Amino acid sequence: MSPHVLQSITTGSIDAMTSVYNLLREACGISQAEAAEHVHGTRLDTVKSWSSDRRPAPGWAINHLQSLHRRIHAAGINYAEVIKKQSTEGNTFVLRIATSDDDARWNGFPSLSAQRLALAIAISQLPDDADIRIVDRGILPVLKLPPPVLTPTETDRKVLMSMKFDRGIFLTRGNVNRRKFERLEELGWVKHVSVSLSDVAYHITEKGRKARQIKIGDHFHFPGNDVIYRVTTVRGDNVILVDAEGKKSQALAGDIDNCWIDA
Repeated sequence: MSPHVLQSITTGSIDAMTSVYNLLREACGISQAEAAEHVHGTRLDTVKSWSSDRRPAPGWAINHLQSLHRRIHAAGINYAEVIKKQSTEGNTFVLRIATSDDDARWNGFPSLSAQRLALAIAISQLPDDADIRIVDRGILPVLKLPPPVLTPTETDRKVLMSMKFDRGIFLTRGNVNRRKFERLEELGWVKHVSVSLSDVAYHITEKGRKARQIKIGDHFHFPGNDVIYRVTTVRGDNVILVDAEGKKSQALAGDIDNCWIDA
């Protein structure tokens, strides 16, 4: 079973099953099409497969939705505070809502439903006996989605380590989903350069080189060799590796960094 699957258990038996991805997507108030176009920048068929768990959603896609859900919640909390401070009618609070998906997207949300979710969170923060009014126009504070706070994850490092750089450049060819590489660019680890209509090269930055430094516990597999090695010691550029039988080997970090594997 996929690690990104939740099981709903009732009276000792499994009644339903849904992917973590789909649970988060629905909680964010976005359709599969909206997730594909406005969150991940990927194909609708791909999101459908993640939602049904035909294919496990990659970690970076889960991270997108985790971040979006936190931002929607923060938007609601922040908006409630703004409304409280600007209210001039005692216990009466007037909130402004978007009228269309385009209006909501103008304010950073992927959909009108996502903005309404934030509005509901804002309302939940107002006093229980408040007189709450919702309007779609007027000179009122606008509910906006805050920008993402990017924190590198282990998945981000795995993507970076899996990239085979040649003199600091990783080349992608053709019509492929580059969203995971775009996230690395947002983290400041790589910079992209379009080399043709369909090909994109990613140049590793100094920040990316630091993130790509070999760590104790990393695994490596070398061409022409079936043995998997684990790093036990890193001293500057010198790396000590050990195989499953405990045999130690020594290598230079620059000679093996393109041989990293997710083991």
